[in-house]
Amino acid sequence: MAKKRRNKEPYVENVLTNRMKEKLLLAFGFILFVMIALALYLAMINYQDGDKYSKYVLDNQQYDSVTLPFKRGDIKDKSGTVLAYSSKVYNLIFDPKVVLSNENYKEPTLTALTQCFDLSWQDLESILTSKPGSQYEKLLKGLTSEETAEFLELMNAKNSNIKGVWFEEEYVRTYPFGSLACDVIGFATSASKGELGLENYYNDVLTGIDGVSYGYLNSDLNLEKTVKAPVDGYNIITTIDFSVQSIIEKHIKKFNEEYGSDSTAVIVMNPHNGEIIAEASYPVFDLNKPRDLTGIYTAEELASMNDEDTVNAMYELWRNFCVSDVYEAGSTIKPFTVAAGLEEGILTGNEKYMCDGSEQILDHEVHCHNTNGHGELTLEGAIMQSCNDALMQISYLLGAELTAKYQDIFGFGYKTYVDLPGEDAGITTDADKMNLADYATNSFGQNFNVNMHQMAAGFASLINGGYYYQPHLVKRIETNSGEIVSTIGSTLIRQTITSETSETLRQYMYHTVSEGTAKKCAVEGYEIGGKTGTGEKWAYDEEGKNLGYRSKTDYLISFMGFAPIDDPEFLIYVVIDNPKVEAVGSATPACILSHDILVDILPYLNVFPNYSENIVPNVPPAADPEPTQGGDETTGAPENGTTAGTEGGTTAAN
Repeated sequence: MAKKRRNKEPYVENVLTNRMKEKLLLAFGFILFVMIALALYLAMINYQDGDKYSKYVLDNQQYDSVTLPFKRGDIKDKSGTVLAYSSKVYNLIFDPKVVLSNENYKEPTLTALTQCFDLSWQDLESILTSKPGSQYEKLLKGLTSEETAEFLELMNAKNSNIKGVWFEEEYVRTYPFGSLACDVIGFATSASKGELGLENYYNDVLTGIDGVSYGYLNSDLNLEKTVKAPVDGYNIITTIDFSVQSIIEKHIKKFNEEYGSDSTAVIVMNPHNGEIIAEASYPVFDLNKPRDLTGIYTAEELASMNDEDTVNAMYELWRNFCVSDVYEAGSTIKPFTVAAGLEEGILTGNEKYMCDGSEQILDHEVHCHNTNGHGELTLEGAIMQSCNDALMQISYLLGAELTAKYQDIFGFGYKTYVDLPGEDAGITTDADKMNLADYATNSFGQNFNVNMHQMAAGFASLINGGYYYQPHLVKRIETNSGEIVSTIGSTLIRQTITSETSETLRQYMYHTVSEGTAKKCAVEGYEIGGKTGTGEKWAYDEEGKNLGYRSKTDYLISFMGFAPIDDPEFLIYVVIDNPKVEAVGSATPACILSHDILVDILPYLNVFPNYSENIVPNVPPAADPEPTQGGDETTGAPENGTTAGTEGGTTAAN
């Protein structure tokens, strides 16, 4: 009987399993030991040199960072007409490194660039050859969205191999009306920095904060991006009325094309709150091309200029006469002198003065513009006829102390702090340094100087009941959505005179326009008041040195007016520096320019004619602005001597 064979497999399996368990346990223990050791080692490295290695890793990652520019705020007139705005444009940026990173990128990219833009294949090849490692080459600037549309369509098409090209966003400043209100608005550079005018004064308000888009390319070439949006600048709403601004600039241009001047400037202001409705001076420049001197100088003159001459010419062109030039105001100061006398009780309005044509002041004979004398005049007649002799007699009563006091009260010699850069405060004389000649000639606007904003603000107080408001050009600051950030209201500085004195002066100046020296400023049927000023300027040599006597050929003439009489809606101040007309010795050119402006702005500003019996009809002035010597407010200055006896003030050496 055969033996059965024993099956030994279960025994073998048990033996193998136990051995394997031992080996696996040993292997697991070794691996665990290595991992613990490695973890401890990494922890030690991280503790000792973690920052260094983190920086190394970050430095070797591929980052993508793009500045997102802010939009500079708009400048608008009082009704919302946009005077300055920023529009988005695009710069075409070429990245040779990316284009050359793959052989399939070059041909489609260069083909699209030459097809869509005015670029040559040869020039692009040259950039790739000379700057293969560059990642920023600006090919074109200032492209509009319409100009980039075709290329973007090609680049974004499916399976497009157009690579290494992108568009950098930028804003350009645009002034839709060219030279309109150029001195007031100013301009901003491509770096969005205001250079002149409101652009400069309100630069921090108009300027926003750049945003940024940043991230890096991961191992899968996907861009991990974070975007911080830009913050746009605020809009400023000005007190400027576009229509009134256009009117005054139209007439200034017409006057200078026909006759010419060194400077012609006009301010229109609301006397009840200091808001400047319009402001302009001649010559003007295009805000979109502020450095372009063609049209201002001939080709021969431009060719002869060196760099310094060109810069000086530009700054002279950009100078705002209304705020940065000072001059002797002339006879427009006479109402201020009379106001001081009335306020102090020195004058009552019932006085009589005898004008014989001149006054002896120290060692000078100072003439009235009527060298034959006006004869007997009332106080009102002294204003109406602009009599220097009568005003000097009033100055003897005021003396140095009161003359200086009221110059301070009316703001002469102090900045108005109008919201424009570059204001000149002018020069006055302290009471303790004044002599008889100083306060005598100060009474009719000589031997101290002012700027146009000082005169407008002070004159506003003469006609509005005695309230001196700070002149200003901005009334509101808003966001792009129209949300009001802040409101800039009127700032009452002080009361200069009483309402009774103000009413008296308005009547005096009404008769000055209807019957006196300012008759040529009148507009038939309207109640207009005002005062003219005429004066010889100081003479200078070719190097600009004051020669110490008054010129017989150069004049600064002006008119300060308002309407209506009882409750003035606006004042207008016209100054013409050295009008290019023959035999000028009066304010006639300023009167004609003022009349032409008034004809247009009176109905626009809702000032209506009054044809009642007590409104004297006036015939508009003739178009010829060339007065004859001996007419209204002509000069009677001595040939030598520094105290000229002009009707009005002259430009003082500063």
